[in-house]
Amino acid sequence: MKGLGRRLGPHVAIALALALLLTWPAVLDLRGSMLGHPGNDTWNHAWGFWWVADSLGQGQLPLRTALLDHPQGGALFFIDSFNALWTWPIQALAGVPAALNLAVIFAFFCNGIGAWALGRRVLDDEWLAWVPGVIFAASAHLLGQAYNGITETLNAGFLPLYLLLLLRMLDRPSLGRALAMGAALALCSVANFYYGLFGIVLSVVVVLHRAISEPLRTGWKGFGLALGGSVALYALLVLPVLFVLSQSMDAPDALVDRDPEFVWASLVNHNITDVVSMFRPGKHYSPDLKAQYGEDLLIVTYLGWVSLALAAVGLLASRPKRSLGLWVALAVVFLLFALGPYLHVGGEYATWNGHRIPLPFLAFFQAFPLFSRISHPFRFVVPATLGLGMMAGLGAQALSRRWPTLPRPAIAGILGLMVLSEVTLASPAVWPLPRCDAQIPSAYAGLSQGAVLDLPITVPNLERAVYTWYQTGHGQPVPYGLNEPVPATLAGNPLTDLMVRIESAYVLSLPRQLPELELVSGARRLQAEGYGTVVVHEQLYLTPKLEMVSAVLEGLFGVPHRENGVAVYQVQVPQTGSLEAAGDAGPR
Repeated sequence: MKGLGRRLGPHVAIALALALLLTWPAVLDLRGSMLGHPGNDTWNHAWGFWWVADSLGQGQLPLRTALLDHPQGGALFFIDSFNALWTWPIQALAGVPAALNLAVIFAFFCNGIGAWALGRRVLDDEWLAWVPGVIFAASAHLLGQAYNGITETLNAGFLPLYLLLLLRMLDRPSLGRALAMGAALALCSVANFYYGLFGIVLSVVVVLHRAISEPLRTGWKGFGLALGGSVALYALLVLPVLFVLSQSMDAPDALVDRDPEFVWASLVNHNITDVVSMFRPGKHYSPDLKAQYGEDLLIVTYLGWVSLALAAVGLLASRPKRSLGLWVALAVVFLLFALGPYLHVGGEYATWNGHRIPLPFLAFFQAFPLFSRISHPFRFVVPATLGLGMMAGLGAQALSRRWPTLPRPAIAGILGLMVLSEVTLASPAVWPLPRCDAQIPSAYAGLSQGAVLDLPITVPNLERAVYTWYQTGHGQPVPYGLNEPVPATLAGNPLTDLMVRIESAYVLSLPRQLPELELVSGARRLQAEGYGTVVVHEQLYLTPKLEMVSAVLEGLFGVPHRENGVAVYQVQVPQTGSLEAAGDAGPR
C-alpha cells in the first residue's frame, strides 16, 4: 500500500493542482462567492444545494416544495442532488457557497484523475497519461459549463472510470469486475443522467468494437454471465432515482418539466451545435444566445487544435492500428450525436433539395424514450473529447519514441501546457471563471413571516434567480419558479400587473388618476395569498421607473424600511384614498 501511495501521490497532486488552476482563484474565497456567471444557472443550483440539505435536515425528502411558485408550490427533483448530498456536511460547517465551490473543484479533480487512470491503462505510461487527462479535464466544453453554473454537467470523471472498468471486464470477466462496472455506471447516472445514457451508448460501441476487431480476446460466455450481475446492480441503484425524476417531471404541478414540444423547440431553436464552433477559436459562439435571446449561457463545443494535432499524429503513427480504432470510433460516434437532429453549419441549417439534412440523433430521438428527453445534444461532446484525448495520448506516445532523450514527464508537461494555454487563452471558453457574490442583503434579516415578493419582476429568468438565493437567507416562500418568465399569479393580479407594465418600456409615467379599487384589491389579494413582504431592489430600476414603483407601493403600504439600496414594504390592508398622490410620480 505504501508503494501504491508513492506512485499515485504525485498524480493526485497534479489532478488537484489542475482543478485549482481551472477554478482559480475560487479557493481563496470559498465562502464569499460562488463559481459561475450571475446571469446563468448558478443561483438556481446554489438554491438546490440549500433546499436538499434543508429538507433532509427537517426529516423530509426533497421531492416537493412550497418555497417556489407560491402559493401553489409543486413537485421538484433537484437535478444535482448528487453534489447536494455529498456536500451536505460541508454546508453544515461552512455554508452553501463553500459547498458549491468545493463540488466544482472536486469535479474537475475527478475529471483529471479519471481520464489519467484510463490513459495509464491505454498508454501503459503514467506520465504520458496526463495528455488525455488534461485534454478531458480542461476541455473548453466543461469550462463553459462551469461558466454557466450547471454543476451536475461537471461530474464527468466517472465516465473514464466506467470505461476503464468495462475494458478490464472485457479482458477478464468476473463477477467482482462486473459489480464494480455496474457501480461505476450507476455513479455516472446519478451524478448526471446524460452521462448515464452516454455510458450505455459507450458500452455498445466498446463491445461491438471488441467483437469485430478482436473477437477471440474476450470470453464472451463468461462476460455475458457476469454482465447480468452488473445490470442487476445498476438497475437496483439507478431505477428508483430515475423513477422519482420521471414522476417529478410528469406531475401536474411539476416545477420543471420536459414535455416533447419544449424539448423539440430547445433542440432546433436554442441548444444547437454548429460544426464550425467545434473548430473555431476565439470568443465566437454559434448560436450566439446573448445576441439572439439576451442570455449569458455559452454553448461551447470547441475541440482544440492542439488536441486535434496530437490526435492526427496518433492516427498516423500508432502501431498496431487496432489500439487506435476504438478511440476513433468513440470520437466519431459521439461527435455525430453532439451535432443534434440536423446538420448546422456557419450559423444556419444546411439543406439538401430544400430540406434540412438529418443526422443519427434524430432517429434515436424518435425511437428511444431516453433520447426524447435530451434537449442538450451538444453535451455528447464530453465522451467525444475522451476519445479524442486517448487518440492524442497515443500521438504523444509516438512523439516520445521520436524524442527518446527527452524525459516522458517533460513531454507530458510541455504538451499539457500547450493544451491548457489554448483552452484558457484562445478557446471560446471563459477563463478565469466568473463568480457570483454570495452576500445576502442584510435587509432580509428582519423579515416577518409570510411569502416574499421581490421586485422587479421582469428581470431575465436566470438573473432573477438571485431572489431564490436570497431565499436561503430568509426561508420564506417566493412566487417565482425555475422557468416561468412572469408567474401566472402575478400576471393576473392588478397590482403586480401594473408593476410589470411600469417595468416595461411602454409606461413612461403614471396616470393622474390611478385605478385605486383594482390596486387595493390586488394588494388585498397578496395579503390573502400569504404575502408578508414586498422587497424592492432599487438598483435594478432606472430612476423614473423606481419613482413610479415607489409611489404606488408607498401609497398602498406606507414608507418602507430602506437599507443599502433595498426597500422593504410590509404587506398590509391599504386604506381608501391612499393612492391620491401617487399619480404625480414619474416624468411627464
